[in-house]
Amino acid sequence: ASCDLSRPTLYRILASLEAEELVTKTSEGCYKPGIRLVGLARRALEEIEIRNLARPELESLRDRTGETVHLAIRSGDEMVYIDKIESLKVVRMASSIGARVALHSTSVGKSFLSALPTADFKSLINSLKLEKITNRTTITFQALEEQVKKYRRLGYVNDDQENETGISCFGAAILNEKLNPIGAVSISVPVYRVKTDHNFYTKPLQECVATISRATGAKIRY
Repeated sequence: ASCDLSRPTLYRILASLEAEELVTKTSEGCYKPGIRLVGLARRALEEIEIRNLARPELESLRDRTGETVHLAIRSGDEMVYIDKIESLKVVRMASSIGARVALHSTSVGKSFLSALPTADFKSLINSLKLEKITNRTTITFQALEEQVKKYRRLGYVNDDQENETGISCFGAAILNEKLNPIGAVSISVPVYRVKTDHNFYTKPLQECVATISRATGAKIRY
């Protein structure tokens, strides 16, 4: 009565929700929230928490480098920007919160991949479509695996115009208490402005993600 739906329509909707484990039918014929909602709620809370935890560090990173900083989390086979601190310079990367970007062509995506346990990484990349976005995009699984091995050693990723021509990005993953990736931070720089010494970006970036990771419970040192 509250939904103003007919009985057949309502039960079709409930059947779909039940199939997705979003609701559960009780022995009395009523419906209650399903177990999958618990996972969704936990994920939503984690996203809110990581955004709140990361914000001061993102602002500090922008101030130290002078460039645009992004915070992203994984969503299926993509990463989603959930926060952004704009560069104060006139020329800067055009992007927006909520934008979805590929795992294989971005510094946030590759850093997330590089922080995954090997088995999880191999399972995930088998589902990816390595689409060519620019002339520099990584489009083979062999190349992506080799890059990930390199990035694991370095602790950061440099996407040099793989996702957007004219933009170079440096990224690193945020870890949880189990040392699994739960997000990533990137610095986006117009290529003409990239400094020769990449330590100018990577050192504060690694310090930033280490601080955020420790705040989530990860026992790591930078």
